[in-house]
Amino acid sequence: MENKNFNLEKTYNEFRQKHNLPEFKKLIQDFDGIEKIQDKEPIFLIREIRRAINEKITAYIQFLETLINPNAPPIFIFSILKNISTDDKNTIKEIYKTLSKSQIEIMKLDTIYNETVEIKFINNIFNEWQDIKPKIYKLIENFEANFETDDTSKKSSYFS
Repeated sequence: MENKNFNLEKTYNEFRQKHNLPEFKKLIQDFDGIEKIQDKEPIFLIREIRRAINEKITAYIQFLETLINPNAPPIFIFSILKNISTDDKNTIKEIYKTLSKSQIEIMKLDTIYNETVEIKFINNIFNEWQDIKPKIYKLIENFEANFETDDTSKKSSYFS
């Protein structure tokens, strides 16, 4: 049941003032799934925000796992892996470790609800994400550059 009087940003900002949370607009820029909460009017808003953040973390973990341990990945991943540098491999492992620690913490938070701990997590993951996102962006730029220079399309394949 949708409540037209519920204002996600306003409700969030009430928590923000009490608990020094990140600015709402900055939070939704990085974790776009948060905007969907507007349709829910949740009783436990902070938990729903943390769950929306988890969606993005999970997506990146899955992508990084595909790079670390490719098991029937999409074909374009092979081109990326073939041309990946040692520095990029180390960055992938570093980001994966950070996000995996967050995933473990999320499972713990899903077990027993504690608003204070949820708020601390949101603050921590937002700050960690500020450090991680330029690294992810740089990795993807490297993948893109290496993908463009890859000559595997010139080699014979099943379809040639």
